[in-house]
Amino acid sequence: MRTTIDSERKSQGLVSLVIFSCFLVCSYSFADSEDQKEEAVDTTVADFTRLDTQEAIEDYRLERYSKAAEGLAESKLSDEHRELLAKAFAEMYLGVPVSSYTNSERTDSSSEEDSDSSAQWFVTEDGRIQDASESTIYALNSQSPFVSLPPIPFEAATGKVVEESDTEVKFAFDMDMAMDADTDEEFAGLAKQMKWVAEVVVGKHDQSPMSLVMKLDKPVRKRFLFKLDTLKIEMHYSYIENCAGYAVDRMVAEMDGSAIIVGKLYQLTESTFTEIECAQPIVRLIPDEYESDFLQF
Repeated sequence: MRTTIDSERKSQGLVSLVIFSCFLVCSYSFADSEDQKEEAVDTTVADFTRLDTQEAIEDYRLERYSKAAEGLAESKLSDEHRELLAKAFAEMYLGVPVSSYTNSERTDSSSEEDSDSSAQWFVTEDGRIQDASESTIYALNSQSPFVSLPPIPFEAATGKVVEESDTEVKFAFDMDMAMDADTDEEFAGLAKQMKWVAEVVVGKHDQSPMSLVMKLDKPVRKRFLFKLDTLKIEMHYSYIENCAGYAVDRMVAEMDGSAIIVGKLYQLTESTFTEIECAQPIVRLIPDEYESDFLQF
């Protein structure tokens, strides 16, 4: 009987990790709509800093560049590669501009019916992200083409070049993606095996961000009980002329795994952002403490 109970508890812990992983993939940049609505309404006034001049925006860009360059000084990368990365990182995020965009989403899942959706969204002067009908309101740190990132969202000292061509360079870094698993020993043990890496692709000619991928470095398995082959988030960047800056035009989150009891678990969510239009003159909003909101579990 004791063996049976222990086995059930282990299975529950493994299932918890799979469900948690699925939750991560499905909600990496979402929050519960009701909570977000409350946050947008109650904390709008004190929730962001407004950059409404070109000088203020440029000062913010230079501040991010300096922080990135300082962090990358810890790496063993060449001066040329550090400079390339620092400039690209500075461009990855300059706040959330007052703007409009269309978000189309496609989901492929082993546990639910596939789905497709599309909606138009607006970033307002008072720091809200709302749909065209104003029936759904999110805070500035919710999903948008303008993903809030720290100047360096990984362990800078671990940086290395993995591929280089005449037009682009791919870098790899370790990531510290700590997860709170204190309440479940099985969960905690497996979580510790989940080594995360980041891959960054930068354009050489214009020192532009091209993509950022965060993923498990290798599969996590416990024989007969659990396996997690794939867990990753991709963000692909493009330059938006009327916003005078870069935005994410495509995000992909994917999980592929299985566990005893629940069986196969596969989830792929792809979000594309199109028709991105910034109000003129450009106004950018910086959510307070945005760095602490980045992929926290």
